[in-house]
Amino acid sequence: MSKKRVLMFSFITIVSLFAALLGCGGAETDKTGGGEEAHEDHAGEHSDEKGHIQLSEEALSTINIKTAVAEQRPMSSEIKTTAVIEPNRTRIAHVSPRISGRVVDVIAFLGDSVKKGQVLAELDSIDLGQTKAEYLKSKANLEVARANYSREDRLFKKQISSEKEYLYAKAEFIRSEAALNEARETLRLLGLNEEDIKSLKWGGSNQPASIFPLIAPFTGTVVEQHIVLGEFIKPEDKPYTIADLSHLWIQLDIYEQDLRWVEDGKTVDINVNSYPGERFEGTVTYISDILDASTRTAKARVEILNPDGKLKPGMFATAAISVPSSGSEEVIVIPGSALQQIEGKSAVFVQEGENSFEMIGVTLGQNSGEYVEVISGLDPGSKVVTEGGFYLKSILLKEELGEGHAH
Repeated sequence: MSKKRVLMFSFITIVSLFAALLGCGGAETDKTGGGEEAHEDHAGEHSDEKGHIQLSEEALSTINIKTAVAEQRPMSSEIKTTAVIEPNRTRIAHVSPRISGRVVDVIAFLGDSVKKGQVLAELDSIDLGQTKAEYLKSKANLEVARANYSREDRLFKKQISSEKEYLYAKAEFIRSEAALNEARETLRLLGLNEEDIKSLKWGGSNQPASIFPLIAPFTGTVVEQHIVLGEFIKPEDKPYTIADLSHLWIQLDIYEQDLRWVEDGKTVDINVNSYPGERFEGTVTYISDILDASTRTAKARVEILNPDGKLKPGMFATAAISVPSSGSEEVIVIPGSALQQIEGKSAVFVQEGENSFEMIGVTLGQNSGEYVEVISGLDPGSKVVTEGGFYLKSILLKEELGEGHAH
């Protein structure tokens, strides 16, 4: 290789190394500069004591904030709220035995419709058999004591029998009568009615005296079953739960500002997703005296007839309650999704500029479910945040706790 070519190769190598060094330094400079800019953008997310919030460009593009305009128009003439269907608690019963026993027959099963007085299962109890036997024994003793007392009474009156024999027969009769009454009352406590007790006799049934039934207290549906053949059931167990599903309850959440429109006897229209377009009608029977502090709602109970069984406990539904119409009067309304609860009060975030927002407290009126009337705090045309409000609320609360200036 000539001397001229060696010099040229060395020159090219030096130039390449220098360019590479410049490239690395530039990249590091750009990287550092970008980090500082990102830090400045993040630091731009803050609020002041008046509820003004400033977002960085990066945060604004990430949060995907959506807004809606506060409109002035007539308010809907009904309140809409969510609802949960449940059994009528006054028409539900746990069926348990009054005495322990072993299951010898299971007759009713989960989901069965049963009639009042229908036998659900049969149990075998040694204690019951002994109590029935004691009753029959006491009944026989009483008959003997009565006959003896009647005989001694006649003899004593004829002065054939002594007073001592007469008094002894009388005492035996009284003791036997008391023993029978005690045995009868014990059988009643074990669930036997008067007819069952009167029909008792030695060898008078194909079944052993120790067998007794579990009876449905009213017409309904078996909604729970915890009983199997051969199982030993005690009085504290709950082998069956019966519910009358022809009468149901629906629990509503009523906002604080709507309580003035809800009262006992008020008609409520119910809709469920399973039957779109079909309306079910119920009546308000109870309004809670306690308000939920977090949601600012009170529970209202609606009773509804369900003769065809379409409505099922556990279903979610929407309820509509009519309110006095405001006619053509226009009010300021905003979407319900714009509302935030801050320090126990209703508020909204209003967009002031492209990346600035202000928290404003509002006084609310009627609530139709989708839209809420604003009595004071907002002007028509204000842009309220409907999505992303929770993020703005977190920034506001963070600043109030003194964490916003940690960097």
